[in-house]
Amino acid sequence: MDKISEIRRLWRDRFNDSRNWMTNVFTRIYRDDEALVTPDDSGTGIVSMLLLRHYSMVYRDTIMPAGYIYGAATARGVQGKGHMSHLIGEALREACRRGDTIVALQPASRRLYGFYDRFGFATTFYIREERYTARHRFTHDGAQYIIEKTGHDPAELAAAYRRLTSAREATFLHTEDDFKTIMIDSELDNGCIVTARSVESGDIVSMASASASSDTISVREIASTDDDAEAAVLDALSELYPDRMTVVEAYPGGNSPVSIFSRGMARIVNVKALLETDAAITPSLRQNIRVTDPIIPQNNAIFIIADGKVTVTDYDDKDVKVNLDVDIPVLTAIALSPSRTGEIFSLPTARPFMSMMLS
Repeated sequence: MDKISEIRRLWRDRFNDSRNWMTNVFTRIYRDDEALVTPDDSGTGIVSMLLLRHYSMVYRDTIMPAGYIYGAATARGVQGKGHMSHLIGEALREACRRGDTIVALQPASRRLYGFYDRFGFATTFYIREERYTARHRFTHDGAQYIIEKTGHDPAELAAAYRRLTSAREATFLHTEDDFKTIMIDSELDNGCIVTARSVESGDIVSMASASASSDTISVREIASTDDDAEAAVLDALSELYPDRMTVVEAYPGGNSPVSIFSRGMARIVNVKALLETDAAITPSLRQNIRVTDPIIPQNNAIFIIADGKVTVTDYDDKDVKVNLDVDIPVLTAIALSPSRTGEIFSLPTARPFMSMMLS
């Protein structure tokens, strides 16, 4: 079986991506070792597929390996027969084997949140939506900034993004190569990346990724040093795409009191690795946590956190007094939540954010 040819065939059949996108974006994101498929009965074709892309995620100032499921699809005529359910389970076990701590995804529709619930995913990624009319003016001190709408250096964008998002409790990172892909994908989607550079320091102090339709500017990410720098790039976008309303998908903050909307889901695939991170962050942490995971066997255990370390004992060890008895989606929801939730369970937590991910 020619794996990539079969994936291309199924991709063209199930997704509405242009030939230009397949040529310029798909070829950049495809890695054979990240592509999981279910062969058909003949063994010459495939009936389902997904890409388990590798990312790094900052979790409370610690870099954590993470997986991202993208391009999940089943061939027409064989849907509803368990092919994708089997593949999701395989993807989660593979993510654990290759060293990921969590796996994230963005469901393609609201009804699919319920589907992914069955595999231990929890809704953990949210956005704060800000809406501005076409008449709104983003006031700022224009003399402080040099606005750049083209000619970006991907390496500089990656470094600036890491710096500008450092205050976030947890966030997916993008490499130089990721930004090359983001720029190409954005251009094909009638969008762009706009940056504001400080006249004084020469550093990028604000950046936004957006696409535009006939009546709306959709800002998928905005990261800035302060409100004035943020207004500078939003004003630049409103000049670039005039007479349109602006909708910003903003970081919700650690304990945001305003309305937030779901963006994606996550699932812990390596409980010990996550709890070791927590133990390193909070050496005084002492907890005995029993975890139930029907998909990844090694996560079924009691995890003893003490003195900055994690030891593992049998799931049914009667000699250990368990403080917290949870399944995977509950543990994921606790770990990837605002700090006030963590205080209830006496665990360090972090509200995660992801943006500019292919979806």
